[in-house]
Amino acid sequence: MHQNRQKISLIISKRILQNFFSSRNSNMAKRTDYYFCTACGADYSKWNGRCSACGEWNTIAEKTESSTGGRRHRDAPTAVLLSSVDREKTVRGKSGITEFDLVCGGGIVPGSVILLGGEPGIGKSTLALQISEKLNALYISGEESPVQIRQRGERLSIDMGRIHISVNNEVDDIIELAGSIKCGCLIVDSIQTIYSAEIPGIIGSVSQVRESASRLVDFAKKQGIPVILIGHITKDGNIAGPKLLEHIVDTVLYFEGDFSKDYRVLRAFKNRYGSVNELGLFRMTESGLEEVKDKNKIFLNPFLSAAPGNAVSAAVEGSRTILFEVQALVTFSSFSNPRRLSDGFDLNRLIIICAVLEKHAGLKLSNFDVFINVSGGFNISETAGDLAVAAAIASSLKEKRVEDGVGLIGEVSLSGDIRPVSGIDKRVQEFRYSGFKKLFVSPADLGKSKKAGFEGEIVAAASISELMNSLF
Repeated sequence: MHQNRQKISLIISKRILQNFFSSRNSNMAKRTDYYFCTACGADYSKWNGRCSACGEWNTIAEKTESSTGGRRHRDAPTAVLLSSVDREKTVRGKSGITEFDLVCGGGIVPGSVILLGGEPGIGKSTLALQISEKLNALYISGEESPVQIRQRGERLSIDMGRIHISVNNEVDDIIELAGSIKCGCLIVDSIQTIYSAEIPGIIGSVSQVRESASRLVDFAKKQGIPVILIGHITKDGNIAGPKLLEHIVDTVLYFEGDFSKDYRVLRAFKNRYGSVNELGLFRMTESGLEEVKDKNKIFLNPFLSAAPGNAVSAAVEGSRTILFEVQALVTFSSFSNPRRLSDGFDLNRLIIICAVLEKHAGLKLSNFDVFINVSGGFNISETAGDLAVAAAIASSLKEKRVEDGVGLIGEVSLSGDIRPVSGIDKRVQEFRYSGFKKLFVSPADLGKSKKAGFEGEIVAAASISELMNSLF
């Protein structure tokens, strides 16, 4: 009897141990524990007090992911030849705002995701609300109440009967709501206020922004509904959140402008469905954003000839050619190292032009401060404005103004030569339409400039010294 009890006890103990280890192995197969930084999203195999990626303290949190321990049942993967894919003509949706559609490449592509960034108060929410009127949009606000949005809508005189409003921050609720009402467009203001209940971390953290944006992108692609995400920017001018945010979206737009002026510029820094060189021009009024038709009125001063230090050039931005005014101020420096400051023009480029003027044009700038400003808050990202900058600096130093109706187009090389630029025909035609009477170009651009139909005088300046002699 005693031996039988011992055998039964051993059998029970053995089965208990087998069940224990079987359960433990099963749980280990189904659970994967790791740690990640709630600030930047970096992953770690164990807990650390400080994140080595972003340097933040006490941001490492534990996360457990479940796995099936095996391959899930799903359809077998397939591949097709690219040549066999049907070519579908995409019908772009129109926002009713020509400038916005132009920057997007001709309209909004169904299923695309657009990231709209800009400084606080620049007009992002105003632009988004004006767009939503034409697109039968669902407007998700994480920052304003419905009453505040309605008041802004009344000020903008938009048809509020075509816009659905929801104050919601949970991404899964937003996706469910957008699918249930079958909206024509989903606008999220802003992505930094959206969170996922399944992800630990505070609202606005890198992990929350990344997860929320990824789910919204997945929703847009599956449902074919365009999504517009409004994003905050940091003090460095970059969109807040992970860099992944700009990679996963289709289009990245920046809304720029000078708060002291009414004009705003919309630029595309990434566009999978169009050019990144386009820009849209707006004017902020009491009734909202208005499109600017005569673009040259923004960047040209009607009293240009009032003082020395001004010159005009032309910039090509996508399909547009814009005339802009360069203002220069050259003053005697009270510092051992003279200052070079620029607003709207590349500072390194300004330093090069100053050195070229001193070396090849004989202008003594080593004891003078040089300040450059491009009027209207315009930013020059090409070298075609070099001649205008050089002429404005010389004009201010010599206190002799550039003649009325004179335009300058060309790149200044380190040797003092004037080099040709791209799109010279577009630039010359814009000067022609604006009534200019005289142009300075490089000798290589002279033939193309004459073919552009300019009715005034075109002067080919081979070097910066030759240009100075002709101007002054």
